[in-house]
Amino acid sequence: MNPSYPFDPELHEPGSVAASGRCSQHGSDGRAGGSCAGEAVVSFKDRHDRWQSGCSLALEQLVERGEIAPLGQGA
Repeated sequence: MNPSYPFDPELHEPGSVAASGRCSQHGSDGRAGGSCAGEAVVSFKDRHDRWQSGCSLALEQLVERGEIAPLGQGA
């Protein structure tokens, strides 16, 4: 399980979806079955050791699947 951090655009590649403050977990189009809020609230490293961002829905989904620690509990 990877730690999660409050969203920080400085952690992400310049010009990326994540660096712009949007949810990279749900993709560049900002959709997750129509339910993605889009605004990034969390930064985390994925299983490939790349920084990703997630909206509140992505955070909930990733924590439920055990992929990342709840925000503030894994740092």
